[in-house]
Parts: sequence; structure tokens; C-alpha cells
Amino acid sequence: MQVLDTPESTKDSQIDGMNCLVKESLESDGLVLKSDVSVPPIGSDEVRIKVIATAVCGTDKSIYNSSSSEGIRREMMRYFDDKSEFNPIIVGHEFCGIVDALGSGVTAERFSDVPENLRLSAGDYVTCEMHLSCGHCFQCRTGAEHICTRVKVKGVHLDGCFAEYVTVPYKNVILLGKDGDTKTIPPKVGAMLDAFGNAVHTVYEADVRGKSVAILGAGPLGLMAAFLCRDFGAARIYLTEAADVDRRFKLGEEFGADFCFDVSSGSQKVYDAVEKYETMANGVDVVLEMSGSPSAYRDAFKIVRNGGTVLLLGITRKPLDNFDIANGVIWKGVTVKGIFGRKMFDTWETMLSLLNAEKLDITTKLDKILATKTYRLSEYEEAFTNLTSGEEMKLVFEP
Repeated sequence: MQVLDTPESTKDSQIDGMNCLVKESLESDGLVLKSDVSVPPIGSDEVRIKVIATAVCGTDKSIYNSSSSEGIRREMMRYFDDKSEFNPIIVGHEFCGIVDALGSGVTAERFSDVPENLRLSAGDYVTCEMHLSCGHCFQCRTGAEHICTRVKVKGVHLDGCFAEYVTVPYKNVILLGKDGDTKTIPPKVGAMLDAFGNAVHTVYEADVRGKSVAILGAGPLGLMAAFLCRDFGAARIYLTEAADVDRRFKLGEEFGADFCFDVSSGSQKVYDAVEKYETMANGVDVVLEMSGSPSAYRDAFKIVRNGGTVLLLGITRKPLDNFDIANGVIWKGVTVKGIFGRKMFDTWETMLSLLNAEKLDITTKLDKILATKTYRLSEYEEAFTNLTSGEEMKLVFEP
């Protein structure tokens, strides 16, 4: 986490309307491109950021296709007293940008003891933790701010970053480069650090050193997990996927996966491989479920060894039916962990360390997961069509 300070903290530029993507109705699919939305005002302890790149995540796809996503409709209405009324919001929660202005409460006097290289000034290159915690619940007060009971997510509950400008609390801003320096972390990569943080959080919780690991789902997060597991010293890595397997497995193998399995027609080959190579333990040490597929959830508890660990990041569209918790968890003595977002702000500091380690070359790996084309906000329909069809795995908008 970075602390903010600047002699220009009272700056409040007068800017005309901006372009943004708005969700107007949860009952209808799609978004609406607006060009006359007011630039957000800055609260006392807020920062206004000019967005230079913003990435699309699986949650955004669910919002785009909201008519068939009951879970996202329910989540976006969570804080509405009248559950029949939905107030349109600007979507998007993964981005990077340049600090445009700071609120009046972020003063030089307030942070005079902060080292200058950690102070935030207008013109600095930043990203942001878009989960806004309440700061008062039990979780916030005991070091688990990332699972705050009253968390609000920009782009889901509050206006987000598929726009030219976004405001965020100053404590949530992450400094990537002073004076707009983007050399270490290019904007295409800076825009997807929210997603990268999910993978980092998951792999760190697993502690994969010297262990056999199965990664279920070779989407962007599963592929990130693959190279992280290899970098962190996993002994063997199994990777599964059911769609676009040629492209994804090519990257998976490049990132360090030892075995890749197409599970579109069943998982028997995975079971056979685990039985062959994990004979001593009778299963893999760690399973990372990154897909949210019901079949992957069943596979996870079938291939994990007795006493092993399953980490669940993928979210199923609906509750699982007929899950055998006795055989899958209890009698095997399995540890199960749910992963949500990034630890605030431990995961962010870990990410910055990884990105600054030249020998790991994380930015190059992340760039390979992204679409080669960078889309304009006005091309959003093409972008979401390509994501939904699987033609693209992960893509970036430039406002």
C-alpha cells in the first residue's frame, strides 16, 4: 500500500463530460456507451485518476450477459433497499492510470513524515485495489480486510473504471511509477494486476514448494498460476482445460506445466496420470480450482491426496448438486480454502516485488495472455463478443 502526499492536493480540474461504459439494466444483456457523463468529483480523502488502460475480467463478462447470470444480478443489487430498482453504474474494476488530482484532505502536512519516494503526486503512474472495505467490521479490524463483510467493489456496486476518469480512496492507490514512469510495468500489464493478484493470492496460500499441483482451468488465472507454481518450486504441475486447448496448452507448457489434459470429454486421463505419477501419496498435494466448472470441483476432490489441500478461486454459476463431502473431504482429511480477491495490501506488495524481479520476467508472461489488439471503449461489443466466443482470453481497453 502506498501513502499519498503532494503539494498539489487541492487541485480540482474542471473537465467536461467523459466517455464510459454503463450498465443500465440487469434484465438486459449488454452495456451502453455514454459520452456525456460528468467526470467524478473528488472527495476529501480520494484520488482522481485518468485511466490509460483497463482490462476485462470474468465478472465483467457476467455483467455484460446479466440476463443469464442470476448471481451477478443478486450481487449488484446487494446494497439497494428497493430490490426492484437498479441505478445504472459505470462498469470495470481492473485498470491503471495517471493521477489527475488529489482530495483536499490529502495534504503535505498530513503525511510530512512519509519518504518522498512513497508520496503520491499528480502525474504519477498508479493502479488501485478496487475492493473498498468498511474498516469497522471484525474482519477489517483483525487483518482480514479483503473479506470485509460490507465490502463494496468499484464497477460492481459503485462506478468503476471503464471510463476516462475514476475516483478511489487514497489508501487503495498502488504506486507503479513516479512521474508517469511506465517502463517497469507497461500499461497493458498494469491494467490486469487485479487479476494477477488473484493468482498470486491463491498460489501463496497453497505454498507449492516441492509439491505436486493440479491447476483446474487454463484461463488467464490458471495460466498465471502455472508460471507462479513453476517459479515458486512446484515439483509437478498438472493443467486441465476444456476449451481452446491448443492455444492454452501451448502457453501452459511454456509456463512450466508438466502435463496438460483436455477434459472436454471427461477426466479419466487426469485420474490415470495422477494415479501413475503420485503413487506414494495416492493423489496430488495441492489442487487449485481456477475455472468455476462444476465438473472441475468434482475432479478437485477426486485427485487430491488424503491430507492434501484444495484452494477454490473459481465461482460456480449455481450451487453444486450431489457433492459427496464425506468421501471428498471428511474421510480424506482434506483442507479446503476459499480465495477471494487479494489480501489488502500484502498481496499487492508481493506482486510489486515479483514484477520488479527481472529474472522472473513476469511482465512478458502476462503480456502473452493478453489479446494482441487493444480495444477502444467504442469497440466494446466486438470485444465482449470475442471474449464470450473464446477468441480472446483477456483483453484491454484504452478509453
